[in-house]
Amino acid sequence: MSRRITSRTEARRHAFHLIFQLPFLENSTENLAQAKAGYLESLYELPGMEELKPATGKNAEYIDRVVWGVLDKKDELDGVIVKFLRDWEISRINKVDLAIMRLCIYEILNENVPPGAAVNEAVEIAKDYGSDESPAFVNGVLGNVAKSIKESNHV
Repeated sequence: MSRRITSRTEARRHAFHLIFQLPFLENSTENLAQAKAGYLESLYELPGMEELKPATGKNAEYIDRVVWGVLDKKDELDGVIVKFLRDWEISRINKVDLAIMRLCIYEILNENVPPGAAVNEAVEIAKDYGSDESPAFVNGVLGNVAKSIKESNHV
């Protein structure tokens, strides 16, 4: 059964869950397509996974576009992240934090989401799904990305 996604915040969280799955599925386009489309019904039956049910409504297209966009531009997004890391390697970043940052940067660069709003939403997702250090780490990196964009209109 599908679930209607009624707000952009809810759509963003749905997209985050799918983006988080990408590294585990990207070797199989079929599995990736199934995950994106929401056909992993057995996953939805696990406790706490109900929110991953397939999206419907006007935000379903947004989720689809963002998830595939992050996959298509992953190397570019990671390049932006690396540019703003201080004494840190991208391979050491918590996978939740990495998914959040990829989503946020993609939205800023490709969906015309205002940087401040995108960073705030990213920090809220980090509070809910990341480690205790995630909100500060995500805010620090993405805050510098947003500042760079504001100052020079690009990263």
